Amino acid sequence: MRLPTGGAVRFKRVHLMALLYDWRRTILAVVGVALGVTLVLGMAQLRNEVVKPFDSFGPALTQAAKGRVIQVTPQVSGRLPEALVARLQQELPDVQAVVPFVAGLTPVEIRGERHGFFVMGAPCEIELLVGPFQCEERARTERPADGPGTPFEIPKTVADRLALTLGDEVRLPGRLPGSAHLGWTFPEYERVQSINGGNVLLAPSAAHAADLLGGKGFVTAAFVIEKPGADIEPDIQRIVGDIATTGPPKPQMPVLYATAKQTLDLTAFSGILIGILIAVNTILLGIEERRSVMGTIGAIGAKPRSIFFGFLGEGAILGAVGGLVAVPSGFLLGSFLVDRFGRSMLAGSGGEISNTWTPSLIALGVGAGVLCGVLAIFWPALRLVREGPLQSMSAFGADRRVRRVSFLPLIIGVILILGAVLLMLAFNRGQVPLKVGSNGLFLGLLGLTALMVWLTPPAARLLIRLIERPRPDIGRLVRADVQRYAVLFATTVAVLTVGTSLAIGSQSVQLLAADQLGAQKAQRLPDALVIAPQALLDQRQTQIAPNVYAAIREIAGRREIDSRWRALIPSASDPRVVLGVTPGSWYATQFAAPTNNAAAFWRGLSAGEVALSTVAAGRLGATAGDTIELPSVAGHHKYRVAGVFEPKIINDSTLGDIVLVSEKLAQSDWAAVREQVVVRYQSAAEASAHRSDFLALGAGLSLYDDDGWNDAGKSAITRFFAPFTVSGYVMMFTAGISVLNVFLLGLVQRRRERAVLRAIGTTTRREQAVVIAQGLVLAVLAAGFAVLGGLGLIYLQALASPVFYGFQLSWGVTAYPLVVGTLGVAALVAAAIAYPVLQASRLETSEVLQSD
Repeated sequence: MRLPTGGAVRFKRVHLMALLYDWRRTILAVVGVALGVTLVLGMAQLRNEVVKPFDSFGPALTQAAKGRVIQVTPQVSGRLPEALVARLQQELPDVQAVVPFVAGLTPVEIRGERHGFFVMGAPCEIELLVGPFQCEERARTERPADGPGTPFEIPKTVADRLALTLGDEVRLPGRLPGSAHLGWTFPEYERVQSINGGNVLLAPSAAHAADLLGGKGFVTAAFVIEKPGADIEPDIQRIVGDIATTGPPKPQMPVLYATAKQTLDLTAFSGILIGILIAVNTILLGIEERRSVMGTIGAIGAKPRSIFFGFLGEGAILGAVGGLVAVPSGFLLGSFLVDRFGRSMLAGSGGEISNTWTPSLIALGVGAGVLCGVLAIFWPALRLVREGPLQSMSAFGADRRVRRVSFLPLIIGVILILGAVLLMLAFNRGQVPLKVGSNGLFLGLLGLTALMVWLTPPAARLLIRLIERPRPDIGRLVRADVQRYAVLFATTVAVLTVGTSLAIGSQSVQLLAADQLGAQKAQRLPDALVIAPQALLDQRQTQIAPNVYAAIREIAGRREIDSRWRALIPSASDPRVVLGVTPGSWYATQFAAPTNNAAAFWRGLSAGEVALSTVAAGRLGATAGDTIELPSVAGHHKYRVAGVFEPKIINDSTLGDIVLVSEKLAQSDWAAVREQVVVRYQSAAEASAHRSDFLALGAGLSLYDDDGWNDAGKSAITRFFAPFTVSGYVMMFTAGISVLNVFLLGLVQRRRERAVLRAIGTTTRREQAVVIAQGLVLAVLAAGFAVLGGLGLIYLQALASPVFYGFQLSWGVTAYPLVVGTLGVAALVAAAIAYPVLQASRLETSEVLQSD
């Protein structure tokens, strides 16, 4: 086979040597790509680590299995009937074992401190999945240490780390003191090291775990281990019917983290977009300076196709090197985000994370860099090839013609923004799947970028006219540069606009959501005390145990008391929560606002019908009087819809897809657990005064009066939004560095042009004034566009809020992010032009003209 040596030699002589000869431009281009890829790597690590604890329910739990493992997962989360497991064990002959387990992530209180644990109960066949740790032998020969309640077992390494000794009490939220203690330890830490970082609390049996986590008579899931050569999945599906699904082991991730994962994906995509824009800016000047040379090469016989693909090769090399350079900084950024924000996001869930180095970061960095480099150079190279060699040779050094941005970015930008708005309007009504939400936000961001590229040149000309009135000499030079490098200037503004818009939008939504969530209880339940086994938005499936509820009722006395029950119907695309209330009660009427006849709505719920939130109604295409089919613990059943409602108080799952039923139906059809108790008092002050009565139970309960709910709501929202806000400001800072990159590249690439201007009379102060004026125009445009872009992102996020957060976020304007974003742009641009302004006085005119 003949090797394409000619093409390789030509690429080396024309393109690779150009990168080496013009090493200053190459370094700046590599830095530009590295900035964008650093953001991608940081976001990717945070996204992967945040969801890793939930692998404990599947992939991490089956790492040592020998043979194919099929996971049987119930349609109602954590509610796989034990009778169905018994049928699997009896009717499947070609299996090594059927291993049921009950598990949940939860914080465990040990000596006054909370630590996240994966609490699990399973038979000793679990060794077939995680590896042997002498389970049966210990069960026969070792008695548990004496202590209160159920004895649990943890790895000795973890016990030593927490200074936990045999017999010590461990407290689970929602349980009275004395419910559990440490009965055993085992030395085989490596068997569970990948399960929630080794923080595993093993119950003596699945029944004990179900008693503590809720769901007697059910297990979380079951693993079926096939014998070699067997194919039993059809038999499993026949047995489970529509009660459960089968497939390979998979994580069970709470909806809020699935939403967070999509938002992190959006941020990572935005990092790629900013990396591409930064690289475009850096590459544009380099290609402009090589126009005449490439035109000459084309004139003497080089084919346009070879020139074009040669440039793509240049972009790939620049991107690969930039991506490789970004790996250390990306890992450091990821470690910071995981440590600073990942832990806080998982606080209360029971998940434990830490950032670890993996070689895959190198591949991801190089891949993202190549993508940035190739996409960045594609359009400039295509334009150069399409213009032909004669036009490229028509000017020395660079093309001096006025450059205009075509109408194509305007058309694309308007289409993308309109498409994003229409998509998010449909998303708001539940008419598109959950995962589409972040796609709509990214479409809006792309549309904003394209629109800014088109709007920048005409808007800049308007600002330059203001400069020309007092200083026409400076205005003319600024206008000439903007017209000549219209695309470069436009993409520079776009980079800064995208970064700042993300910062403004993220922080604004954080502040708006915190204020509106914090005010919900005072508006809807001002005279009540809300009691829960978990803090607000902690995302763990705990319950208020029956004995704890009995103690609450005793303390409440004759006061009015109500409960909310919860079950989850998981789905990768359309997860749904079932909430049970007392139909027509004071709490139910404050939680749900019917959109139709309220009296008929509550009568229907009392009669065994179901109500749908607006999001759920949109997804199911149903309204009052329709019949829908929903999964239950016994399989799919049909239910009549009593009506549609809008949720007015957030639920801890943050789901907007809600099925509201009576508490009796929630328990019978979905085996729901009591997740919240509300006690009503005569006034808000009286409710606050009685918090200590319930805290004295020592059951790890969270109690909320108006002030407590306000503080907890703001803290919870900040916990989840802070990573996106900080990431937005990191992108904004990165965009500011890219502006400096462009100004530095201008100094390097335009040395001869500057020298010629000096030779014909331009002074140092005038050149400095031109740089300052360019920075001023850029800052004003970027700040103005970023404010508009930030407000647009707030609007799109508000449309997404019923689905993402379970309540309608009202669109609003918060001054603080707007002021910080505007001042940040001004500071970044001032820092970017400081060095070029100082360097303008150090140009040796004669030396440059003689050398060039």
